[in-house]
Amino acid sequence: MSGDYEVWFSNGDYEVNSEPKPGEESIKPGTYRIKGDLKNCYWERLTRSGEIIDNNFAPAAREITVTIRASDGLFRSEGCGGAWKPVR
Repeated sequence: MSGDYEVWFSNGDYEVNSEPKPGEESIKPGTYRIKGDLKNCYWERLTRSGEIIDNNFAPAAREITVTIRASDGLFRSEGCGGAWKPVR
């Protein structure tokens, strides 16, 4: 099957890539949101060399939104239950 598909992702490290392929640990730039009873959710946007561009730790939240830019090298999240979904 070809064409666009919506990618949801959970905790982990993901390379930012404008053309990710299924099965790779990569995501497209864009705005993503995670919802639920979030506790101790940490995320960070990093350069390709591993320097933090932006990050946040939420001890408690119902919803978190983050915009991943094409210039970012990596996105990482830890302790965030559920799935990050693209905001349309």
